[in-house]
Amino acid sequence: MQPSNFPTTPFLFAQGFTFPPEAGYPLESHQATYYMLETHYNYPDYTYDFSPFYRKNLSKQQRNMGVKSREPQPAEDSDPLAAASTEHGEDGEQDDGDDSIAMEQQMVDNSGLKLYYTRKLRQHDAGVLSVGLDPNWRHIIPPRQEKVVSQGHCIGACTQHAFPRDGINIFAVMSRTHLIGRQVTLRQMRGNAELPPIMRDTNIDPSYQDYRRLTVPTRVLPGDSLVAECIYDSSSRKSITLGGMTTREEICLILTLYYPRQRELTSCHSLPSLPTVLHSLGIEELASSVSYFTGC
Repeated sequence: MQPSNFPTTPFLFAQGFTFPPEAGYPLESHQATYYMLETHYNYPDYTYDFSPFYRKNLSKQQRNMGVKSREPQPAEDSDPLAAASTEHGEDGEQDDGDDSIAMEQQMVDNSGLKLYYTRKLRQHDAGVLSVGLDPNWRHIIPPRQEKVVSQGHCIGACTQHAFPRDGINIFAVMSRTHLIGRQVTLRQMRGNAELPPIMRDTNIDPSYQDYRRLTVPTRVLPGDSLVAECIYDSSSRKSITLGGMTTREEICLILTLYYPRQRELTSCHSLPSLPTVLHSLGIEELASSVSYFTGC
């Protein structure tokens, strides 16, 4: 488990997000000259054709995810040459015709960000703290299970080192899983006692990614432990699901907005050790020639 201090910026979606009057997110010109907006598009039926390149890879993606195409398929006894002539021109090139032009005309994106800022600084700078499992293949979810629980730990030693003496105040959270995530809880431990959960979402929608304001900010003190707990339903999967950033893979992350900002810790993720993963897969011994990558 290694805390990191990579810079993180909040994800602002939906109808917008308003910070509490006592805090604001700092836009530090001496630290960053440019800010990048990264947009992810989601088409649930996976049949929208962007270009011949995407069409070429679409059937493979559909097979991997078990999604049936809405396009009519040729009958089993049909002539394959006739089917090919329908899809391609006489010279063998794919003929998108007017469909591609119509699709390009439909691709209108007016999304973006509208930021309201002021030179009159608020009492506290806000920060972002990510808690959960590091998106990595060692996060393994078995198939055909209605309930699989995964946990990512931010241990007390990390918060003890990073947090100010009076602690931090979490005022908003955003939970993130992918397609088979069903529930997410952010748990708080202090000493030998578990406090009420900071957040709990029992109806996860992976397409809804937005910060949610807490009714009352939650104080997290140095030495407190935070646990991101995700529950998955893999009953529709025929093979194991690995952790990762693609939609077919899974993640377990909770992004928190808090104040006052500290600079020591922005990502506090845990990950099963390699021996633990190998043991869970029934691998007891590796060949002596196997080498490990231990980092840069």
